[in-house]
Amino acid sequence: MSKTKFLVLGFMVLGLVLRVTWLAKYPAGFTPDEAAFGYNAYSILQTGKDEWGTSWWQLFFTNMRSFGDYKLPLYTFLTIPGIKIFGLNEFSTRLPNAIIGTLAIGAIYLLTKRLSAAVILTLSPWAISMSRGAFEANLATLFLPLGIYLFLKNKYWLSVLVFALGFYSYHSARLVTPLVIISLIIYKKVNKGMLFPGILLGILLIPGLMSMVSRGSARTADVSIISPTGGWGAVADRRFEAIVVGLPDAVSRFFSNKPIYVVSAFVKNYLSYWSPQFWFTNGAGEATYGMITGRGTFYYIEIIFLIGFVILLIHKPKKEYLFILLLAALGFVPAALSKGPGYATNRAVIALPFLVVMLSFGAEFILKKKSIIILLSIIYFLSTLFFIEDYLYHAPKNSARSMNYGWIDLMPRLMPIADRFPNVRFSRSLSEPHIFVAFYNKIDPVIYQKESQSWLEFEEKGLKFLDQYDGYYLDKYRFGDLKYSEKVNEPTLYIGRPNEFPDDTSHYIKVFYPDGTPDMMVAEKQP
Repeated sequence: MSKTKFLVLGFMVLGLVLRVTWLAKYPAGFTPDEAAFGYNAYSILQTGKDEWGTSWWQLFFTNMRSFGDYKLPLYTFLTIPGIKIFGLNEFSTRLPNAIIGTLAIGAIYLLTKRLSAAVILTLSPWAISMSRGAFEANLATLFLPLGIYLFLKNKYWLSVLVFALGFYSYHSARLVTPLVIISLIIYKKVNKGMLFPGILLGILLIPGLMSMVSRGSARTADVSIISPTGGWGAVADRRFEAIVVGLPDAVSRFFSNKPIYVVSAFVKNYLSYWSPQFWFTNGAGEATYGMITGRGTFYYIEIIFLIGFVILLIHKPKKEYLFILLLAALGFVPAALSKGPGYATNRAVIALPFLVVMLSFGAEFILKKKSIIILLSIIYFLSTLFFIEDYLYHAPKNSARSMNYGWIDLMPRLMPIADRFPNVRFSRSLSEPHIFVAFYNKIDPVIYQKESQSWLEFEEKGLKFLDQYDGYYLDKYRFGDLKYSEKVNEPTLYIGRPNEFPDDTSHYIKVFYPDGTPDMMVAEKQP
């Protein structure tokens, strides 16, 4: 083994340590999506069906209904071995992503043959954060660069399998993967060896394509800028404003219409992902995916590497530089097409491997003198230490609400109390509480699947998500509006937010956020 390969292996080991250590504890909290991946893997392992009773093989054609958001199935399947070995818990649910994040380091090295790329991805705050939760978006950081590497090495059959896996990993990957494949074909030029692997790829993608025109497409449409949260009211309001001050209606429609709105929103969103704010200062727009808001997705020191890449691009615009820039540009498209608070690191993470490659090109251009290497290495080491300190000691306080903090503390204390009550009510404000009940109690999937059939009424009522439906049951557990003020006929236990109870309510349990703010409360009511 060469010295470079030995070093890459060493950084992969370091990357695994950074991604696995205290995995169940950090990021602080455990989201409904994570619990859903874990419990569905447990359900498939036990019964061959997901929580709704859909056979595992059908999930490629339908996606996983889950809460009504129709998750893609790959992460659930990857979770099954860990649950088989370690049981159903936070660690086994998050473990696949930590391994994927580690393997991505090796994939980046194979693609670039640059140690610097492996180092940057190993220590990347964005990569580490996205690898430490059951966040399926991160799967693309392995499958895309690995598929590209295999394609460029003429290993078309293997690349087809890798690209096909990526197609079932995350909604954003479904948009970017075909664009990347088309770009590769143009970059390398079509040859006969691509024909039959291409046919196989088309066959493998059929189930996924079918799911995109079924109910599984609902989630994609719901989060897209082509479906504004407030409808098209903003367009109508802008048009009305112009008419009021004298602009003819026909002219106002030319300037204010749906296509103009969508293009404007896309351009604004897209450019934001290339901004210094996203890269180096503000970072993620939300902490839902374990990211630290208010901290850049890259280290300040990497500004120098970015400058180095820009200089290379201007003075030596090699084909490989332009191609990597194109891949990074394609990676930001899904995030730009999505509505929300912006700076969506989960949807933009597809671009991360290619941004890392860009930085590695710049780093090797800048780091030519040993004195500079030593200085920047020290700064890089200190930057990583500051990130780890921030991640362990400050991030939990800031991300607690986004990461559904409190369930890990609540459930072991709640269940012995709940066993004494014939009725238990969970508030919908707790965000899909039924999946936490199923996850932490390891409810028999056969029982769960039987109960869930009655929940399908939420779709019949035209509701998009299950938690919008008031009054669905899992055995004695009711989920929906808390209704604490209503009279009860038998002892009832309530679990909700503290502000859903009268101020003088006595309680069994009160769970607090890391900053001391009350999170959840458990109280009883007698007839």
